[in-house]
Amino acid sequence: MPLFGILFYIDNRYRYIDPLTGKKDFKTIKTDIKKLFTTFFISEIAYSLSKLSFTYQFLQLGALPYQASMIGSLAASAISIVLINLVIIRGVKLFRI
Repeated sequence: MPLFGILFYIDNRYRYIDPLTGKKDFKTIKTDIKKLFTTFFISEIAYSLSKLSFTYQFLQLGALPYQASMIGSLAASAISIVLINLVIIRGVKLFRI
């Protein structure tokens, strides 16, 4: 997470400088940090709930525990990534698309 934050800031550095004064716009930085935390928080909740659900369902279907755990983790990761990219980023309008 810290590496992502640093790379995100470096890539979007121009957004955080007020063009009139040339100083950092801390209000924009604070707003974007809140949006990022909201995005990651919702994604982690979705990951945890879907992993638990998928693992339980695979165990009920008779899969071996390690197989159920691996497949559940992969499915939950896919859901989390899709949720971040398609829904949450556009929902909180972190990027101007």
